[in-house]
Amino acid sequence: MKTITLGTTGLQTAELGFGAMYLPRVSVAQSERVIKRALELGITYFDTAAAYQDSEEKLGKVLSKISDQVIVSSRSMAYKMGIEAFQQEFDQSLRRLRCDYFDFYGFHAVNQPPDFEQAIGAPLEFLREQQQRGRVRHIAITGHNPVTLVRALKTGAFAMAMFPFNVIEQEPLHDLFAVARELGVATSIMKPLAGGVIERKALAFRFFFTHDPGVITPGMASEQEVEENVRIFIERRPLVADELQELLNEVALLGKEFCRRCSYCMPCEQGIMIPFVHMIYLKCWGKPMNDDVLYTLGLGKRMLPLLEKCTACGTCVEKCPYSIPTPRRVQEVLELLKSMPDELS
Repeated sequence: MKTITLGTTGLQTAELGFGAMYLPRVSVAQSERVIKRALELGITYFDTAAAYQDSEEKLGKVLSKISDQVIVSSRSMAYKMGIEAFQQEFDQSLRRLRCDYFDFYGFHAVNQPPDFEQAIGAPLEFLREQQQRGRVRHIAITGHNPVTLVRALKTGAFAMAMFPFNVIEQEPLHDLFAVARELGVATSIMKPLAGGVIERKALAFRFFFTHDPGVITPGMASEQEVEENVRIFIERRPLVADELQELLNEVALLGKEFCRRCSYCMPCEQGIMIPFVHMIYLKCWGKPMNDDVLYTLGLGKRMLPLLEKCTACGTCVEKCPYSIPTPRRVQEVLELLKSMPDELS
């Protein structure tokens, strides 16, 4: 696989990274097999987060033995709950990963200006102190809103930015990539398959080979997934014009009502996590009831009490840059969740 350098950090890795967000779905034994297969095939960058349930423990079980041979990145949303919560989650992640330091550690889901203001105060100062102590090599930031991330990168505080980029979500091409390259900031791509809604995986991955967007970190939970993804990245064939048009045609309908998770619609007066509603809809509506759909619906089941409070006020539609019909989506997701058998939830 192609080797890339992560910004001005000097760290090098294979272009294909390993996203750990799906590891909670599988057993410890299965996760160990998957991680070891990734290592065997040349993957050296592993991305996780405190929010991804037991993914840090599962990575730590394998990677702690070879920490000098891999790059590990984690992050936390606890900065939104105050500095003490952020410090505690940082220490917890170190314990879970069984490591003495993070290659990258940073802020999870910095989407809107209030998130940014919370992160760059005491939490950022804490991470700078951890850098001086050798517990963090580089500070990172992740988010779904390119405007907020451009503002963050221009502070000079961050060595890496992680954000969605795929054939549907091409907004980073406008400014974010250019600013990152100008400042020497590494870029890491989440949601390369748009959260799993792009079904033509090979074409979706090959879209990146025209752009060189940094390290690409799809979630993986099986050895077969790892092998298929590695094969595509070894072949590294950019899309030709006809293939690109084929992919654009396939996602055209999705793109019109696809939630970019920018959170402009938030907060909801009823406390509904609107981006999560759209994620459930896109992954589950009209899909066969397979393990992936059941897992997603199981996560969403806890939202039922809040979804039932939706008044269809329309404020979210007014604030959405894409005018996505969120009240309609809420009702459709309610139908899905209520139709889910209790024994499967």
